[in-house]
Order: sequence, then C-alpha cells, then structure tokens
Amino acid sequence: MNNESSVNEQSAPSYTPNKPSLLACLSCRQKHLRCDSRRPTCGRCESTGTHCEFTPSRRGYKGHSKKRRVEGESPERNIATTEADAGKVNFMPGWQMAPPIPGSAPASTASFYPQTVLNATLAPPQQMTFMPSQPASETATTTAIAPAAAAPNNAMISLESKSSLANDSYLVNVYYSDFHPAHPILPPPRFFDRYVPFYLVQVMKFIGAHFSPSASPDTYRGTVVSDVQAQPPSPEKVQALLLLTIVLHSRNERNEAGQLLAQAMDMAYELGMHRRSFADTHGEGDPIRKESLRRTWWELFVIEGMLTALGIRKSFTANATDLEVPLPCEERLYQDGLCPLVSPTVAQFDDRIFADEDIDFSSYAYRIEAVRILGRVVELSHQVQNQQDQVEAIDARISSFFHHLPESKTELMRADNTVDEVMFQAMMVVNGASIYLHFPRSDLLSSPAVAAEVICGHPGLCMMPAFSHHSHAMRAVKAASEISSLAAMRTPVTKHTPFFICALVLSSIVQLAACSVKARQMPDPKRDRLTLTVGVFKSMGRTWAISQSVMRQIKAVARDVLEIGVRPTVDENNINIDFTSLLQNDQLWLPEQSVSS
Repeated sequence: MNNESSVNEQSAPSYTPNKPSLLACLSCRQKHLRCDSRRPTCGRCESTGTHCEFTPSRRGYKGHSKKRRVEGESPERNIATTEADAGKVNFMPGWQMAPPIPGSAPASTASFYPQTVLNATLAPPQQMTFMPSQPASETATTTAIAPAAAAPNNAMISLESKSSLANDSYLVNVYYSDFHPAHPILPPPRFFDRYVPFYLVQVMKFIGAHFSPSASPDTYRGTVVSDVQAQPPSPEKVQALLLLTIVLHSRNERNEAGQLLAQAMDMAYELGMHRRSFADTHGEGDPIRKESLRRTWWELFVIEGMLTALGIRKSFTANATDLEVPLPCEERLYQDGLCPLVSPTVAQFDDRIFADEDIDFSSYAYRIEAVRILGRVVELSHQVQNQQDQVEAIDARISSFFHHLPESKTELMRADNTVDEVMFQAMMVVNGASIYLHFPRSDLLSSPAVAAEVICGHPGLCMMPAFSHHSHAMRAVKAASEISSLAAMRTPVTKHTPFFICALVLSSIVQLAACSVKARQMPDPKRDRLTLTVGVFKSMGRTWAISQSVMRQIKAVARDVLEIGVRPTVDENNINIDFTSLLQNDQLWLPEQSVSS
C-alpha cells in the first residue's frame, strides 16, 4: 500500500494549490492568481512553463510596467510546452528528441527560463564558454576551436553582470519573445542553459533592452562589442558577432555592423562552419546544438546576402561556396526539441520540383532560396554581357518561387495569431529581389524619389531592359505592393526582422516614383499604403534608430511627390543615378532646388 501510494503521488499533477500564500512569485502576482510558493519554481509556473521568480520583502509589489507585461505574454513563448503537454507532438521516424538537461524538469514542464541559471553563482569569466550536457571530462575537444576551459558540471552560468543592470535577467525573456522568432539561431528557451557563454548572454540582454521601456541599450553598448571580440574563436562567438551585426545595422551604426559581419564570416570559414561535417563534429551528440550550428551558418548566409544587396558588404562570399550544410528543420520541431536524424540538403530542395510527390521543406529553406535569388540579382549588376538572358532567367526563378510554394507556406498567419516570421522574411526578400531586378531597368528613374542614393538599393546606372521599360516598371510596382501587404498584417511590427525597414524603403520609393512619373498611366500607388508604411516606420522607430531617419526622409519625399504630381521626364541617355545612401549623413534625397525652405 505504501508503494502504491508513493506511485500515485508521483503521477499526480504537479500543481495543486491548496491555499493562498503570503509570498507569491512575480508571475502569479501579476496575474492575480494563487501561488503555492514552492521553490525554486511554484506549481503553477511549472505546469505552464513560465519563468518563476520570487522577490522577498516587497509587500505590495505591482509587477513590471503594463507594457512589459503585455510583451511578456507572447503566445510564442509557450508554444513548445503547450503542444508537448497536450500530446500534440508525435515522434515520427527520423526524428530525435534532445536529451534532458541533467537536474532539470522534464521537457513537458520545463520552465521558459531555467531557474537554475537565474539562481547561479557568478563563475570566473575564463570558465564561461559553455555549459556541457555531460561531464567536462567526457566532452569532445577539437583543435579547430580553442575555447577557454569548460565550466565544471556543477557551475552554472550567471545572468547577472557588474557591467549590466541589477535584476536584468528578464531581458533574456524579452529577447526570446521579441527578437528570436525572426532570427532563431540560438537554442530554444527550454534548452537555454546547455551551451551559454556569458558574453552571449550579454548580447541577448543588449538586444532585449531595445524592446523594454524600463531598460536602456546604452547600458550595454559601451562594453558588449569589445567583450565579444576579446573571446577566443568558437561557434558561440560567431553567433554573438552575427547578432551584433543585425542590431548595430538597425541602430544606424552600419559601418561597424559591416566590420562585425566580416569578422563573423572570417571566423566561420576558419572554424569550418560552412562544411557539412561541422555540426556533427562539434554538436557533442546533442541534436539541438547541431541544429543551432547549422542555423548559425545559414543565418550568416542570409545576413551577408542582404547586407551585400544593401551595399554594406562588397561580395556575397557565402553564395560562392559549396552549399553543403544541411537545411534547418521546421521551427516548431526545433522549439519542441525534435530534430531530424537526417536533414535535407540544398540539392534535394532544388530537385523537389521534379519529384513525383510534393515535398514540404521548412520555412528556413524557402528563406534561403529567396536570398539565393537575391544573390543572383546582385551578381548580375556586375555583369556586362548576356544580361538579357540572365534577367529573364531570374525573373522566371522569382515567379517559380511563388508557384512552387506549398499551401502550408502561403498563409503566414498561424491559427494562434502569431506570424511565421521566417517565411515572412522569405516573402520580403524575394519581392525585394524583384525590385532590385526590375526597378533600375524601368522608366521610373526620372522621379525625384530616386534622385539620390538609397541604403536599400545596390548602386547602379539605368540598365538596358530585357523587355520594355514599362514591363519592368509594372513588375517593380507589383513587388512593392506585395511588401506593403506584408506591412498590413495585424501583428506587432516590432517582432519582424529590422531588415523589414529596408524592404519598406524600397517599396516606398517604387510607389512614389510610379506616382510621380506614371500618374494616371499606371495603377494608383495607393496613398493609403504609403500612410501605412509611414506608420510602420513610426512604430519600429521606437525600437530601431534607422527607422526614425527613414521616416523623416520618406515623409519629405512623399510631400513633394504627392503635391507636384507628374514630373518632367529626364533624358534617359544622360541618366546617371545612384540610389544607395538614403540614410547617409541624414541628408534628404531631393534636389536642392526642390526642398522648400
């Protein structure tokens, strides 16, 4: 009977609140719910997968600000735990569940942010490279990577730093809620404390501070870059440099962003991250770490491709290498800790069109395909011969991208009202590639909207068309309208990648140019869409400085174009227009005589 009673107790639900407690955790207080005060994680937080934190001797505490509570309740935060608890995740042949973290809760009840990490004691910096999931003596070592000594098995990594705010660990939650869905390269939240360098945690806090009204990114900006650069080569350092590249570009610190990307690319090549065998060799038998390493290389591929198109990077080097790294898996599988034993390759993705049966690939695979198309457009701008054939071939590639999208990828909004942010970017990039291809070959370049350089365009002269100027213009306007449609999705725009700002700049320029040059000859560029775009710039400007500069300049051009209407055309034989410095020195792109005093 005693044994039977013990078994029943162990199988009972973990959360059974009996009575209110005088000391409740912050999560239960904010939601005005009863808390059983169990340490380190109360029963309610354990059952819902919520980060549990107690603040002693603070009677009357009202929780964080209202905005932060709203941001903290992202549905994406509990997707993995909810599906696992509900029994919706089935183990399919070829999938592998990540091994549990020693001493942690089961995957179905793991908290969003591991309490063991929050309560850790600060270890010496030289011990903070990563936290292995097995004893350090059994961890594989290589000569290609020279990290500092691994932390002992009982030494957890602290999230507090003398260079950061006290009690700022919530910023890591903000990072996962607001930034990670658009650039999901780090381990999912439930596996956070497996391989976490201290300096990478600081980068995550730096990013999270951009989204939090109660924290300032400047607190971390002074030291975060130098701290990362001082670390020995490792995949985690590449991840940190890559994340800093994205954020600094979005802060309008584009020159330093380009330098950090160059460092990340050089280190990735030195480590061999572009090789198929890298993830298996350095994954330490952990499928989550292997997937994270593969995603890191492909994120480098994506970011380098976009920054090359923006003129920040001179050449798209990753696209010139053999694309042998397996493609990332679907995002929900990654979040749930399920990874395929054998991941598909780029060659298999390319051959899907001629397969007997339709094969669905991950959103990440289509995002990579979109950037490959963008790379071909950028490369075409350097070619002199055979441009006509290449333009027609790339245009066919863009059209086939949409024709071959599976039905599951055409709808970006999920049933839980969240957006597939990775597929969102794929749509954004492929439409941006269409603009880069057709806009310089159209008859829209005589507009004052393109009288100067644009950060979101590659510099180039007016091109000879493969077909009529008007056909190029129509294709550019169509792509611009598609990007505007992405902005119309009813979702917090700050959760989109900050590179969406650059895509909206392209869209705005094309629509304003069409309004100026082709008034009454082409479909109306929809003033409402321009109004929407300015609104998105305003909203994203609260997080990213680059959006504030863009908004001011788009407003100036829109005022000029919409008031003047049809502009005199310019002799196309004498056109020599650059359009890549929209944000350079915060200068307006209108001719001096056009700017009203």
